[in-house]
Amino acid sequence: MSKNKKNFNKYHNFEFSLLNQVNENTLFKDNLAEQTVLNLMMLDSEKQQLASQYLSSEYFFFSSNRQLFEFIKEKRNKTISGMGVFHDFYEIKTFIENDETKNKYPLVTVKLINEINTLFVNEDNFLANVEHLIELNKLRNLEVFYQVSLNSLSHNKEITWTNSIQDFETFLEENFSNSLHNSSFVSFKKATDEFESLIEKGRRNEIPEGLKTGFNTLDNLLKGLKAGQLVILAARPGVGKTALALNIAKNITQEETINSNHEIIRPYSCAFISLEMPYMELTLRLYSSMSNIPLAKLQKPSLLDSTEMTSLRSTIATNKDLTNLYLDDNTSSKISDIIWKIRQLNKEIPGGLQLIVIDYLQLISGSEFSGNRQNEIAQISRSLKLLALDLKIPIIALSQLSRTVETRENKRPQLSDLRESGAIEQDADIVIFLSRNILHKKTNNENEFIENHSITEVTIAKNRNGQVGYGEMLYDGKIVTFWEETK
Repeated sequence: MSKNKKNFNKYHNFEFSLLNQVNENTLFKDNLAEQTVLNLMMLDSEKQQLASQYLSSEYFFFSSNRQLFEFIKEKRNKTISGMGVFHDFYEIKTFIENDETKNKYPLVTVKLINEINTLFVNEDNFLANVEHLIELNKLRNLEVFYQVSLNSLSHNKEITWTNSIQDFETFLEENFSNSLHNSSFVSFKKATDEFESLIEKGRRNEIPEGLKTGFNTLDNLLKGLKAGQLVILAARPGVGKTALALNIAKNITQEETINSNHEIIRPYSCAFISLEMPYMELTLRLYSSMSNIPLAKLQKPSLLDSTEMTSLRSTIATNKDLTNLYLDDNTSSKISDIIWKIRQLNKEIPGGLQLIVIDYLQLISGSEFSGNRQNEIAQISRSLKLLALDLKIPIIALSQLSRTVETRENKRPQLSDLRESGAIEQDADIVIFLSRNILHKKTNNENEFIENHSITEVTIAKNRNGQVGYGEMLYDGKIVTFWEETK
């Protein structure tokens, strides 16, 4: 059974009863190609290493060939150092003669490897045969995918067109990368040429530092949000992480430049995905911030006076054509669903997305239930980082902090406070903490504190390619707005 077949339970429409079925009559099999690869694996150390690296048992359709490949690979990896050790035909034959295969690999016999060893093969065709096996496996997976999909379409009326397309795109993504030709190596010469070009452009101030958040406290340390970055914005509940994320999204999408036709444009698009509140609630918060009208009044418009209505109408007129900010409140929290809709939106928008915000990380569920929430969060954070790298877009993922921070005397968050997984810290390029409690001011009574709700400390706790540090911002929760004091 192939790895991709095992992963079919990621898809919405598949009947699990079909997943263990393999089409024995498939046209996509080649015994000679499989045995040619096995022959050369027992002949040459480099070829054994290469096949072990690029192939797994799923690529061998015939059971005897599959078991022999597993046996060779097991022997190769069975070392104290963990480094693969080459075993040639004669050593493999000795292992078999010593009955080491009898129970686990009953189809691996001396007769089998003698037959494979006597094949006349062309060493120069080794890589072509490996690629051929990869191709055949993809086609077998596609065959099973269609069989399962057709069965689901015949028996499940709840299937939607969107989910069917999503299933197919996810399937393609999982199978596309399996190839010998997907190398990401770049020669140092090419890297040097690009580096030299960047230096020259930098001297001419032709390289943008990254997306500006609109807050000097952040931009001075981060030098802008850059393509491929995973940024974690974390705080305890009620401190304002959603508000700050909305403010950043608003600032970026409202930024204007002049294009080559001397037209004023807003070149940056942002997707804001909320798993916590509906899009209309986000809209109210944005308009509260943009109009300086208290959120409570927008939630109950009868409280608005004439001056506020005039201000609100003006703000709406200015921003109603803000077509480059996209809000999503779909109830599906699966990471596979989130990734799919981000990819779809990125394709649909001219010029693609420049920023993604997800609120928040702990509300996302894994594609598969692992039984361990920490492992699930690790898979989610890694998926978001890979998505950022693949789309070359910064992703801001909001995160909760554990209650441990509340027990600390100064209430200042630490990286260890990131809730549910240390993997979040590992995958993140930047970690930003928001906190207010450390700015409590003591009165004459040492046990009494007066909280200044408007002052928020911003901590850059991790910055993979830059500085860490602290800063202060002001927050007005009534109008859901952060700002900075001018000095």
